[in-house]
Amino acid sequence: MFSLPSFISKITTKQVNVINQVRGLSRLGFLSPHEGSVKGYKRLGRGQASGKGKTAGRGQKGQKARGKVPWWFEGGQTPYYKRFPMIGFKKSNARVYEEINLNKIQDFWNNGRIPLKEGDTLDIKVMRECGLSTGSLKNGIKILSKGPTKYTVPLNIEASRASEQAIKAIEGLGREFTARYFSKLGLRAHVNPESFLLRFGYVPLQARPTNQKDIKFYSNPEKRGYLEKDPSILTEPLNKARESKQTVKVVKKASKYKSLEEQLQEANDFKYNVSNSRVKVSELLA
Repeated sequence: MFSLPSFISKITTKQVNVINQVRGLSRLGFLSPHEGSVKGYKRLGRGQASGKGKTAGRGQKGQKARGKVPWWFEGGQTPYYKRFPMIGFKKSNARVYEEINLNKIQDFWNNGRIPLKEGDTLDIKVMRECGLSTGSLKNGIKILSKGPTKYTVPLNIEASRASEQAIKAIEGLGREFTARYFSKLGLRAHVNPESFLLRFGYVPLQARPTNQKDIKFYSNPEKRGYLEKDPSILTEPLNKARESKQTVKVVKKASKYKSLEEQLQEANDFKYNVSNSRVKVSELLA
């Protein structure tokens, strides 16, 4: 039916469990926090015998007895932040670019984390997908070249901007860099076009730059702007519009109201027709 050793082992284990439970019950009444870990509450305004009654340790009268004093308050004299003039300013419409170093691109390429082949274009969408760009993407990405690491990635790069050293490093391998303009809506559509297709059924077209500074920057061959590489996007339509504007003659519209000089001139030039016929009084009365 059952063996003697197994029966004895069951009895002994039950006895041990009961003893441990009894020992635990005896300790519950003596539980307390470590010494110094808990600080007692100071009771204020509970009579003179407590030592903190009446004014509750604040003394008599004064600003500190009645309330709190801000840390920056200097007693009424001109505070520090008003003592000196304001220098410089911050642009309210300044563009904020996420900076990515060529060292990081090289590290991702060496570890096989960029899903591209030799000669492909590394754009902002691929940077987001492979983890090169993380966090909030506000106005685009700027490529920088910091550090002594040698750059040997055989990819064309397309981003919002790039430093001169970064452009030299990319083109030194026989590759191309293209600086492309993105509006906030266009950047979201470029990075995640599927969300627009699912929600609206279409992907918005990429906006062309409207600010004169942006047009100059992205038309500059030194900055490798995309408007200089493909003039059909903006340069050719602008030139056609300027030419058509020059050929059209501007016709002045005559105003409804004439000036005083024009009215006087018209009055002087007006000729009255004088007739020599005589009129009888009887004809007028008839």
